[in-house]
Amino acid sequence: MKHKFLKIGLPIILLILVLGAYSVVGRRRASGEINYFTTAAVRGPLKRVVNATGVVQTVLTVPVGSQVSGQVLELYADFNSVVKRGQLLAKLDPRNLESQVANSRASVAAAQARVRSAQAEITNQAANLTSARASLEAARVTRDNTQVQFQRAMEMSQRGIVSTNDFDTAKANYDSAIARYNQAAAAIEQVQAQTISTHAQLEQANAGLQQAGSELDRAQINLEYANIFSPVDGVVISRTVDVGQTVVSSMQIQTLFTIATDLGQMQVNASVDEADIGSISDNAVVSFTVDAYPNDTFVGKIAEIRLSPQTVQNVVTYSVILSIDNRELKLKPGMTANISIVVDKRESAFKVPNAALRYTPPNVAAPPAAEPEAPVPVGVKTSSKTAREEDSASIPLAPGQKWNPNEKIHFRAPAQRAPRPAVVWVLGPDKKPQSRNISVGISDGSSSDVVSGDLKEAELVIVSDSTQATASAQPGFSLFGGNRGR
Repeated sequence: MKHKFLKIGLPIILLILVLGAYSVVGRRRASGEINYFTTAAVRGPLKRVVNATGVVQTVLTVPVGSQVSGQVLELYADFNSVVKRGQLLAKLDPRNLESQVANSRASVAAAQARVRSAQAEITNQAANLTSARASLEAARVTRDNTQVQFQRAMEMSQRGIVSTNDFDTAKANYDSAIARYNQAAAAIEQVQAQTISTHAQLEQANAGLQQAGSELDRAQINLEYANIFSPVDGVVISRTVDVGQTVVSSMQIQTLFTIATDLGQMQVNASVDEADIGSISDNAVVSFTVDAYPNDTFVGKIAEIRLSPQTVQNVVTYSVILSIDNRELKLKPGMTANISIVVDKRESAFKVPNAALRYTPPNVAAPPAAEPEAPVPVGVKTSSKTAREEDSASIPLAPGQKWNPNEKIHFRAPAQRAPRPAVVWVLGPDKKPQSRNISVGISDGSSSDVVSGDLKEAELVIVSDSTQATASAQPGFSLFGGNRGR
């Protein structure tokens, strides 16, 4: 009977308690009584954080391809192989390239023979020119001698001393000597013309030799390209060829290996929204997590804030490069990083919930907020060039990268935002709302820092009341000025 009574009586007791509670609430509503949800204004740490996502990357990833075509003969590196700059990674079949080198050498030899032939011809032309000049000198002497004899014969003919036959013979000898002199002079001009032509042939032969030499150099370089070396120190993270595979060189070079530089130094490419990029400086405190290690927090430094925007579906973001120390090799390329960038913080802030800043008692017009005096900025320092250099983070340069990181633009911390006026309501001794004019500074999204105003510590700040639909959903707050959990 006792157990039967409990089974029947317990639901009845619960029903009576529920009806009693509804009766109390109904009477309070009928009387117009308002229940207030409050929390105490206290001190504590406060941070303004910018959240972003990014991808873990190596500082430099180098795709290694082939500039010549050929069949892969040997491979000397595989996935995860640690390689040094200049180390042999692969070797292509060199036979076709060696034949090209042999042909180029034969072309060089032929060009050298043409040069030597032209040089010998020039030497021969010089000898011919010397002989022609000697012949011209002999013809000149003969011409001058026959001229004297002809003039003497002419004088003697006028006196009637010499016969007509001797006069005609002297004249013929003189005319013949003039003809031979002119012939010798023409021979010199001909040899000189041939010499000019031979010099042109020599220049052409030299040009042909230079061209053949260039072809030989190109063939030798292509032969050297059959040996594929690593351009940087790093780790092979990808290999796309195997022994026996034919590599075809074209306008788009096929990637054989992908080499990542030192995995002990990584970077994160973070995408920061345009609304938050103005708050970030080079000396901001950065931490992030990855899904692979959910309980580990990694720390980084901002190495670069890039000015190039990316627009995706009308959302503008900027790339912020974080420098990461990865000596334990936990971070791997491609991991997604959930990033928190602390742009401002207070170690002992006088905090009020943001819900209190939005609250106004029912049927009460909020009094205008008084203009507060601007407080002296506390705990905010603007970075200078010296401070930046003392705590700088820069991306290591790879071989061949010659720019100076100190010549890049660095962004100083933005000026502290001016405190803004606000009004909060506290529960007075008479259990009625009383307004307080305050000035608030930074916010972490749920609480704001009170930098000045009439609010006192431990005063009960009203965040909601029973007339608002969300009042009962406020966690951690109590009715009638009580504060649960504090």
